[in-house]
Amino acid sequence: MEKLIKYLKAIDWRIYIILFFCFLGLYRNIFRLHVFGFDYGGLAARVLVAMLALYAAQIILIFLRERKVWVISALQVFFCFYVYEDFTFAPLTDLIKNLMWLKFPDMGYGWVKFMGTAIISALFTLEVLKTYILYALTEELPKKRPIKEETAA
Repeated sequence: MEKLIKYLKAIDWRIYIILFFCFLGLYRNIFRLHVFGFDYGGLAARVLVAMLALYAAQIILIFLRERKVWVISALQVFFCFYVYEDFTFAPLTDLIKNLMWLKFPDMGYGWVKFMGTAIISALFTLEVLKTYILYALTEELPKKRPIKEETAA
């Protein structure tokens, strides 16, 4: 148990924040897949399964402390930008968007468009920042040295 605690303490706290949002994304996509129904012939189900795979791969690689997790994150950046806007930090910006609607319920079309553009820009920037943090702060486990057999002299 002490080894596990030591292993988990070696992971940077900022990566745990990313891990929390990855779990939220995994849950969100499982929920959406349940709502849409699992019909792999439809485009929506294929996209949701792809995002599930990306989130699951990031979670597993973070727990394994693999530095290559940044490649999966970079793939998610391009996937989110060109295919489907399922950014990692979308729950955070959804909260901000809902607070803005609560505070200013009579926003005009211009403000709504501005807010949408600013949020997409912020999500893309946060996704790139997440990729950099995963690259910079993920420390791989030290490689074990092979045991050398002593030969009789």
